Amino acid sequence: MVSIRIAEKSDLARIFDIETEAFGDHGYPSFFIRQAFDCWADGLLVAKKEDETLGYVLQVPSSVIKGDAWILAVAVSKAAQGCGLGKKLLETAIATAKDYDRLLLTVCPKNKKAYALYQSYGFYLLKEEQDYFGLGEDRLVLALDIN
Repeated sequence: MVSIRIAEKSDLARIFDIETEAFGDHGYPSFFIRQAFDCWADGLLVAKKEDETLGYVLQVPSSVIKGDAWILAVAVSKAAQGCGLGKKLLETAIATAKDYDRLLLTVCPKNKKAYALYQSYGFYLLKEEQDYFGLGEDRLVLALDIN
């Protein structure tokens, strides 16, 4: 049985491994994951099966628009993909966003599978931003109205 819970310090190394496995050089560095743990502990959630960390989601409040929160990452280990963990992490992030008005995230325009997943949960295209992460790193900014 897989459970979703707030990450503990002992989960951080595995979160970094999953992040690197999922996103390669484009992923968050280990120091960011540690700082996310320090700054947004209640928004850093892990999917666990017994003692094994299989995936994670990071959701943080926006300091730009009051009432907005961002999902900065959803990642599942390659060994655990195809079991619905990404959906479970996303559902948990949505369920825990009840204090916000809107939940936002970005997705690569080429990642049709992820885009379709987000749409199936009610996310809609807010805008497409060219060079979001640098030259040629375009992103779709998606939003989900919570309240």
